[in-house]
Amino acid sequence: MKFNEFPFLRYVLFFVVGIVCYTVFGSIFSSVVLWIVMATILLIYLGLAIVNGRSNRFKFRVFFPLLAYLLLIIAGYAFTARKDIATDDDHLLHMGEVQGYMGEVISPDEPKTSTYGNELAVKYVQTSAGYQKASGKVLIYHRLESPLRPGDVIWVIGAPQRIAPPKNPKGFDYRRFMARKQVYHQHFVNDKVIRLGTEGRFSLSGSILLVRERLGKLLAQTFEDNHALEVGKALLLGQKADLGEAVSEAYVTAGAMHVLAVSGLHVGMIYGFFLLFFKPSQLSTGKRMLFLSVVVLLIWIYAMLTGMSPSVMRAATMFTVLSLAQMQSRSSSVFNTLAISALLLMLFNPFIIFEVGFQLSYAAMFGILILQPAIVSIWLPKNKVMYYLWEITSVSIAAQLATFPLSAYYFHVFPNYFLLSNLWVIPNAFLVMAVGLPFMLLSLVGWTWWPLGWLLEQLLKVMNGGVFLFDTLPYAQTEGITLKATTVILLWGIMACLYLFLVKRKKAFAYGAVLVIVGLIAGSWWSYFGRDHREKLYVYSIGEGVAMDYHSGDFAGFFQQFVPEKDLDYQVLPHRMASKPSALLPMVFAGQGEGFLVFLPNGHVVTAQNGGIRLEENTGISAAFYNGDGWSKMAETSELSTKKGGVRLIFE
Repeated sequence: MKFNEFPFLRYVLFFVVGIVCYTVFGSIFSSVVLWIVMATILLIYLGLAIVNGRSNRFKFRVFFPLLAYLLLIIAGYAFTARKDIATDDDHLLHMGEVQGYMGEVISPDEPKTSTYGNELAVKYVQTSAGYQKASGKVLIYHRLESPLRPGDVIWVIGAPQRIAPPKNPKGFDYRRFMARKQVYHQHFVNDKVIRLGTEGRFSLSGSILLVRERLGKLLAQTFEDNHALEVGKALLLGQKADLGEAVSEAYVTAGAMHVLAVSGLHVGMIYGFFLLFFKPSQLSTGKRMLFLSVVVLLIWIYAMLTGMSPSVMRAATMFTVLSLAQMQSRSSSVFNTLAISALLLMLFNPFIIFEVGFQLSYAAMFGILILQPAIVSIWLPKNKVMYYLWEITSVSIAAQLATFPLSAYYFHVFPNYFLLSNLWVIPNAFLVMAVGLPFMLLSLVGWTWWPLGWLLEQLLKVMNGGVFLFDTLPYAQTEGITLKATTVILLWGIMACLYLFLVKRKKAFAYGAVLVIVGLIAGSWWSYFGRDHREKLYVYSIGEGVAMDYHSGDFAGFFQQFVPEKDLDYQVLPHRMASKPSALLPMVFAGQGEGFLVFLPNGHVVTAQNGGIRLEENTGISAAFYNGDGWSKMAETSELSTKKGGVRLIFE
């Protein structure tokens, strides 16, 4: 494989650089300036091309790629700036004090712990200056008796709030997560909602959501087993929000969660089904174009039906590009097709590159396309069954190698039995899709064949049974893995060097792998010996219970009582794991009324309770609270509150 044979890979890389530049530096240039700069670069490029054409000599060889790549970087920056709705003058971010607002519901009710959540597209707001047009999205949480549906127009009383930043270091940043989805506000409205009517225009997405809801009810009526229902909705309809904790943990531990994310497997089955019975190459040009257009339309309808996740959009876009090539009776490079699909998705939504699903989907695809042929060639069994199993295994190994750095970076775990679990799950998921899609399609046209529904439930129960078995095995999962972003890139560098060494058989690539490994080791030593040796106490800001960590060089002590598991996973453990102490021991404590008397390893004593701590003796400290972006100094008193954010004490 030669890199210069896939130009769209280069285009995508430099376009991504432009997107990242915008997210780092923000909107520092106006759109007019950007378009003038791009036009100037394009004119220079064309001018040089004209000079070369007249002289019949290829001059300025260095300038052509430099100008093209610079143009792509600026284009990535410009497209991202154009798609950033936060820069619009009428956005909610730039409004004064809002007293109420009108908007259109754009998502169905999503059950929460004690409320229902919807996404609302704001149209008008009421301020002290009167009514005015507005833009932006708000996450609303309500307790209405009847559900809100896409297309409903409502008036919300009160002002939306900015999504709060994380209150603890390394905690999950929901503010940034939603900002990259162009959502900056949320509002707990309870029942302060007035229904104004329904948007009159036809909405394809609204109609698709109603079909999705109807099919979900059909599966609920058909299945008796709750776990089968949860997995069936996720696998066939992309409704992962309905997954229970037990099922979700079992699939994560087994390394089979990717099967429940609607992706290329599902879209490929639809595409392959039509091409199995109809051969586009044997049709006339007109009929071939009509046939492939219908197939592409059905694929995108299914993508919308399953929620338009990044993985399914990647697959749908890829098959669309492949179909366009087949319309012209051409064969397209799969790498260029993959790059084109990524470029199209980024043109539609540049911020999609920050979504974990997008990153994992493309990493898995590149891993399968590049590594799998090399892995499968290691062993070529003559038995057809063994060869089929080895093919599945090689695909799993390739995908897991490519995605491991990312999954470890985001989720901090590794499924130890992923090879065995994928040998079980992938064939079963194929059978579930083969039965489930016809069952749903027949139900939509008014013919619900219950024996097919019963068979679908049994297949799901069998698949779940195997997954739960893997979940119960000892050492099923390695936990507590923490990687830095630079480590992720270096691990990919090692894989690339080793792959090129095995394929090209050149020592330079082996030396490159060794050099990267030395860099990893040096970085680890730098982190270890550069560790801050000051004595620190971190008190976490959480909804219930008490949690704190004591750090002193390579040693850490911890204390936690009555902390909800969700707070522990998202607010406490990320910072605790990132510190990477060689010893982590529980601190001694004693109950004292509603609080706890905690004895720190340095001899100091604090009284801890939900909401803050109190120092039991005078001591020299430097106190700060976490403001979402860093530490802000706070008054050094004996009582310190965690309501604003987690507290850090440095003992002097």
